[in-house]
This record gives sequence, C-alpha cells and structure tokens, in this order.
Amino acid sequence: MVASRERRKRKRIALHWPVRLYRDHGSYSIDSTTENLTSNGFYCVSREPFQLGERLHCIIVVPAGAFGYSEARVQLQCRVQVMRVENQSDSFGLGCYIEDYELLMNSRPEILRALAADPRS
Repeated sequence: MVASRERRKRKRIALHWPVRLYRDHGSYSIDSTTENLTSNGFYCVSREPFQLGERLHCIIVVPAGAFGYSEARVQLQCRVQVMRVENQSDSFGLGCYIEDYELLMNSRPEILRALAADPRS
C-alpha cells in the first residue's frame, strides 16, 4: 500500500459551522455548513451548483462559546473564490479560498443582512 501525500499546506480542522453564501450583493442566500476549515479557506456542501473560479460573499457563523465567551456572537464576513467543485449525488462540494474577511462581533442578523446587501463591502 502506498501512502498518499497531503497536498495542502494548511492543516484542516473538522468544524461544522453555519455558512451563508451570496453570489451578488442583495441576492438571495444559499445556506450551508462547513465540513472543515483552514486558515485560508473552507469546504462546504451546497444543494446549488457553483462555477469553478466564481467569487462569492459569505458569512461564517462562529458558535457562541467557541472562544470561551458564552454570549459573544462572532461572525466572519468573507470574500471567497470557489477553487474546487465536486458533483455529488444530490449536492455539490465546494472548496473555497478566503480572499478577504472582516470579523463581526455581537452582530445582529438584521445588521448582517444589511452588510451583505451593501455594494461598498
């Protein structure tokens, strides 16, 4: 048996955090859950297809208590590029590279919707 060599430079962590994907500012969102994260990307599964190289906006929700603060709502608003698309039986696996992000602390859902719709971000 030949051992396969890991091609990735970053360690992946199996974290299942909610992620909301947006194609364009103000467009409808596609909800998913991360399968794993690295310091510069994530993998998730979507029921909707995406194109290789497509650029998206997303919001990753860090569960309360993940950093020891039980009441803090931490979210990452990111610009990502789809680097891998895997056609699965009833869904699509997406490997996304994080190009840029902003940390949002204690954000309320209505603020996040406004941020996602703001063409300046």
